[in-house]
Amino acid sequence: MSAVPVDRSDGSEAAGAPDGAPWRVVGAGPVALAFALFLVRRGVPSRAIVLEPPAEDDAPLPPGLAARTLALSHGTRQLLERIVALPAAGTIGRVEVSMRGHAGRTRIVAADLRVPALGHVVRYGALLDALRGAARAHRWAPDGAGSAALVVHAEGDAGEDADVREFDQSALLAEVRAPHAAAALHDTAFERFTPEGPLALLPLPEPARWTLVWCDRAGRCAERRDAGAEALSAELQARFGEALGPLRVEGTRAVAPLVRRARRVTVRDGEAWIGNAAQALHPVAGQGLNLGLRDAFELADTIAIARRRGTAPAAALEAWRRGRRVDRAATIALTDLMAASFTWPLARPLQSPLLAALDAIGPLRRPLAAQLMFGRRRSDRAAD
Repeated sequence: MSAVPVDRSDGSEAAGAPDGAPWRVVGAGPVALAFALFLVRRGVPSRAIVLEPPAEDDAPLPPGLAARTLALSHGTRQLLERIVALPAAGTIGRVEVSMRGHAGRTRIVAADLRVPALGHVVRYGALLDALRGAARAHRWAPDGAGSAALVVHAEGDAGEDADVREFDQSALLAEVRAPHAAAALHDTAFERFTPEGPLALLPLPEPARWTLVWCDRAGRCAERRDAGAEALSAELQARFGEALGPLRVEGTRAVAPLVRRARRVTVRDGEAWIGNAAQALHPVAGQGLNLGLRDAFELADTIAIARRRGTAPAAALEAWRRGRRVDRAATIALTDLMAASFTWPLARPLQSPLLAALDAIGPLRRPLAAQLMFGRRRSDRAAD
């Protein structure tokens, strides 16, 4: 699908809501920019939308953040390709889920589900640059254009009004090179569950290179961040195994605390919260950004329709909130369960048989794969 045409309007259609007030999008990350671009694609003039900060505000990212990787599900890639040309990405054609020290495992393969890929892995900086470039092609309403009829927050975290779950874990983030890995495995993502937490390797755009997300107690993650490359690579090899051959941890390492925060109120008084402003999830299934972008797509769809019909923005926001309840609740619950259940000592006797059953019985495995790829969103009513 092609990206939306550039909006070169002179501002004569700058009314966002029926009363002529603009709409405001707050946030500088991928979800905020994607939401604004989804709105334009759905027919809302860019001159009706205030971006805060402005699209021209493209301050360089800290190197660690720019290099951080994001897992885009197949469904998310389909959404983003409607508004932007995506940067180079690693392809996830297969996912292997297993338990350290146990035989049971589950394999999810794209071909079995009749999709070209289960997902893709991009670097944060590259995706943000692509979205910034797409946003700069439009003329947005100037900041200070008056009070907004609708404000969408996609910045920061879920704030004080959040349901919080502590996992007593952090994540070590790094990159791993596996120079002797079989070419057939270059599109494979691995999720290993250990008693301390999940360990994931996701394929990067470069051959024989994976991004590492290694969850454990905060102190252990800090020790690994500061360890020598040889020692850390040896420990990773012992934990992960020989599936990819010799492993070498390279590049900058970072440690991120893992806390699930979900805002209790996502719509109030003409304002809506999406992305990290609505929820931040455990990275175990890579669902945080995907859920946020589904929020953005569905909200743009709902309020664009309301604009055409002359419906008040507040009513559109409430309709969107009701429509998003199932997907949001299901994704948060699934992520919480996956993050916690494989560390429950009493559940360990059941974990390996469960993974084996998922692998053997397609009807059990496919709904899980579909949820991870697409979530639960409505069909797009704005077909090209």
